[in-house]
Amino acid sequence: MDQARIGVIGAGWWATQHHMPSLVGYDRAELTGIADVEAEKAKRAGEFYEVKDRFEDHRELLASGIDGVVIAVQHAYHYQVAKDALDAGVHVLVEKPMTLKASEAWDLVERADRLGLHLMVGYTYQFTKHAEAARKIVQSGRIGELQFVSGIFTSMVESYLRGKPQEYASEFNFPITGPSEDTYSDPTVAGGGQGVLQVTHPMGMVMRVTGLKATQVFAFMESFDLDVDLVDTFSYRLENGAVGTMSSTGGVRPGQPSDQRIIYFGTKGQVRQDMINGRLDAHFHDGTTEEFTDLTKDELYPAHATSRALVDLILGDGDNRAPGEQGARVVEFLEAGYRSAETGAPVTVAKLH
Repeated sequence: MDQARIGVIGAGWWATQHHMPSLVGYDRAELTGIADVEAEKAKRAGEFYEVKDRFEDHRELLASGIDGVVIAVQHAYHYQVAKDALDAGVHVLVEKPMTLKASEAWDLVERADRLGLHLMVGYTYQFTKHAEAARKIVQSGRIGELQFVSGIFTSMVESYLRGKPQEYASEFNFPITGPSEDTYSDPTVAGGGQGVLQVTHPMGMVMRVTGLKATQVFAFMESFDLDVDLVDTFSYRLENGAVGTMSSTGGVRPGQPSDQRIIYFGTKGQVRQDMINGRLDAHFHDGTTEEFTDLTKDELYPAHATSRALVDLILGDGDNRAPGEQGARVVEFLEAGYRSAETGAPVTVAKLH
């Protein structure tokens, strides 16, 4: 097989601005069909990218003979659509957050394993060379036993969380379709705010770089006048006994700098990963330092990489840098965090299952 036949479910902002052009511009992929419950969205995307087959029912796309599918629907529907795809024998890339419940995420992992299918989550930052370098240093033991992880992740998403996505039109240049007003602002659809939309990114990185999972989480969250959380702070314990923090706000304004850093501290040194500025360095207790070349502007956030990685996996190449198991670990971390913020008490992750 020289090309993988790929479908896209969800013709909203992210799919039309990133996944579809990535697939259309990749010689190993054939974008054969688009599905969206809003027929007009599928029609506009299909006309723009010259894809003839368009469906309102995603199950019709899944039955059309595709090899893999990119799922970019609203958060609340990730699980059912991904489950339908796996049951149809189709390889899956599901956007983050993988699902909204740990039980659903682990069901998808088990289902994919049982059926022998690839399952990926759309964690774009994990496809940078810095992410791989950080992972190799931490998991090789070069900084010793991991003891502490410190993270901050600030971003510009408040207008999304307020249900006013049009306020970002000039920033994100929606080429075909912008987000619906309820996509990120309605908790019944989004599942939450800054946590599920943004904290999922850095915690996906923590799970990837350390290879560990969280065992206990305590969180504070504030929504202020929104219906979903805008500001979050998580404290957590990893399975090796290390502790960590992750703080995040979606309140950055256009033109202001964002801060997206993770620092991994071990018994022999530390690794400092600045994702948004593309910097990575390691400092060891013996006095030595290792500095990596800064990422170029195109390398900072390789939005084309996830859908193309799915294609490569289907064709027997490449590495799954955002596997379903790591995505499920992030879902259980977030679910524990939301429960903790609601109850005011730490939540043991194992009790979610």
